[in-house]
Amino acid sequence: MKRGYVDTDMGQLHYWTTGNGPNLILLHQSTQTSDEYTDLAPLLSNSHTLWAIEWLGHGMSANPPHEPTMGDYTRTVIQAMDGLGIDSAALLGHHGGASIAIDIAAAIPDRVTHIVASGTGYRSQEAAAEMLKDRHTTEEAITKDGAFLKKMWGIYAKLGGPDTSMDMMHRIFLNNMKERLKPFDAHDPILKWNKGEACANLKCPVLLIQGDLDSFVSGQEKLSDIIPNSTRTVMADAGAFCFYEKPNELAALVEEFLEA
Repeated sequence: MKRGYVDTDMGQLHYWTTGNGPNLILLHQSTQTSDEYTDLAPLLSNSHTLWAIEWLGHGMSANPPHEPTMGDYTRTVIQAMDGLGIDSAALLGHHGGASIAIDIAAAIPDRVTHIVASGTGYRSQEAAAEMLKDRHTTEEAITKDGAFLKKMWGIYAKLGGPDTSMDMMHRIFLNNMKERLKPFDAHDPILKWNKGEACANLKCPVLLIQGDLDSFVSGQEKLSDIIPNSTRTVMADAGAFCFYEKPNELAALVEEFLEA
């Protein structure tokens, strides 16, 4: 696995790459890092060249000088593709990463061959606005007694599937806690973005994936109706962190879709 940095107009993005074959770009979810795909990498690297790109304000990528818009996230990943010499690629994203993958494909359809969009659904603009309001009124204050950590752990420990070990949830939890130190939260601009408009303009085949226990996803059936050339798979016993939890099953799904 090779690691490096690539320039964009809002700072450098960190990435890692491995494998051989057609390009497959991996885009992690909001408040996680490219670690989300390290267990998937050895399962797909024999058939694809993988590029795990940490988007603005995540992992070891640059913190942006101001709160990014959805357009900033999309544009800088496209600039990273340019800087890395990736002329065309399939895109795989989970949660917020799936939204960025969809927006990239709508912006540069001639350079995107396939999309695997996991853990993404459809909300009306009104529902998204209500969710934004709730997010901003329920933020947990950092306190000296560390009670906020216990509360957050209590939430995270329930987000996985029934087979997800607490060691794995601890890894996910620590990644999230580090990401919460960053100055901007990508959930906000992604919730404000009009996903339906981008989805209606997609030209390439799209595979939608949803974990049946992923409480963050709603309305994926609606998304399937909007996207012209899409198929949908629901994974049993999979929660919000399915690429950590079930890399073998997901690698098989992705491989089958890309080969078809």
